[in-house]
Amino acid sequence: MNNFLEIELKLQGKKKNIYFGIPNNDDELDEMYRLRHKIYLDHDYIDDNKSGLEKDEYDDGRSTYFVAKIENRIIGSVRLIKDKYLPTEKECFNFQEPPEISKIPRNNRAELGRLIIDKYEKDVFLPRHLVLLGLLLVVTKYSKDNNFRGGYSFIKNTLKLKLKKLRFPFHFIDNFTQIYKRKTLKKYFENKNDKVWPIYYTIQEVSDYLENIFKNRFVFKKVSENRFVFKNRFVFKVLIFLNAL
Repeated sequence: MNNFLEIELKLQGKKKNIYFGIPNNDDELDEMYRLRHKIYLDHDYIDDNKSGLEKDEYDDGRSTYFVAKIENRIIGSVRLIKDKYLPTEKECFNFQEPPEISKIPRNNRAELGRLIIDKYEKDVFLPRHLVLLGLLLVVTKYSKDNNFRGGYSFIKNTLKLKLKKLRFPFHFIDNFTQIYKRKTLKKYFENKNDKVWPIYYTIQEVSDYLENIFKNRFVFKKVSENRFVFKNRFVFKVLIFLNAL
């Protein structure tokens, strides 16, 4: 993996490191696909398959992947899709293009997808929000370096409620019609008890939000540009859930 970010923390009194970056070999990619399959199968989003890998048509070279690893095991991942017309607008929903997105040229847009975070160990608490924010931080850095300024995604209602509590700068599109017809995520979209929402974001807003969190000296000690020490879990929880930035 090409590392872009490292966060040191203590778990049960022992120092551990979470590494965030881009997979650079087939073994890491297959581990990521297997984790996607496991998590989506556990949530009944997909049907089981013989390969044990969760892949779709956008895993054909149009996506860049970001993973979080601890003790050489992937515990989180997300992908960034680059295409002229993004999946959310092309095959998942009908909606009016938000004004903020219409200002961004199509070759400067991307789509966030397949965001998953696994548990570390059964009886060991590792803050999932820490993994989430680390993944999004490397995505925003990559996006800035490659001139991506914003785009789309879609999420379940359960995650929507969590992001609202976090006051995360994703914008929810309320007026839409769901049009998804593919088999890949058929069960994901058909679950009436957990609605799927289209969202949009701008990289600058997400970057500003994350910068406010990572520069908080009560939560993180900045060792270098890409290395942080996670200091205070309690303050972090207060900071996240009350957005005391």
